[in-house]
Amino acid sequence: MSSDVQDRKVIPEAAPAGPGGALSIIIRRVVRADRRSQFEAAVRAFSPVSVTFPGHLGVHVVPPPAGGREYVVILSFASERAWREFQRWGPYESWIRQVRPLLADDPAIEEVTGLETWFRLPGEPAFVPPPRWKMAVVTWVGVCLTVGTLNAVVRPWMDGWPWWASLLGLNAVVVAALTWIVMPALSRWFRGWLHLSPIEED
Repeated sequence: MSSDVQDRKVIPEAAPAGPGGALSIIIRRVVRADRRSQFEAAVRAFSPVSVTFPGHLGVHVVPPPAGGREYVVILSFASERAWREFQRWGPYESWIRQVRPLLADDPAIEEVTGLETWFRLPGEPAFVPPPRWKMAVVTWVGVCLTVGTLNAVVRPWMDGWPWWASLLGLNAVVVAALTWIVMPALSRWFRGWLHLSPIEED
């Protein structure tokens, strides 16, 4: 493996998020065994170019482990629209044509946003989301804990409020608690189970 590509991250100097919310794209490419050096050279050359595209927030390249051939590239965009436009960008289309012969198969592309961002821990360099059913289970636990606790603690303070104000106020507190307190904590506590590989689960 080329040391120049090890856990490589490139971000633009200014990268404000768009109003639609940031979007992460996880692309897995399996490279032909005799073409790895060419692929790594192509990645090194294009990464600084890619972040000049408006709305591109950064690129993170995770090389395969020893003996592996799957490279994981994580792209961040200010919005879904920026990602769609990037796919039609001339330099990106040219780069895709350049590396296609170096791949053993078609790349696997996954868009990550919304619920999945609750399961990204601070400082995690490469984020591969857990299976959706596991995220649903942990989210259900978080919602039950949060709603149950806040109903007992916060709702008495809302007695006498109009029904719509009580609904909006309680839901705002629930969402804030889930986003900044409950889900980060549950993601840490359940991390071992969330990220078990299929082989480890058997």
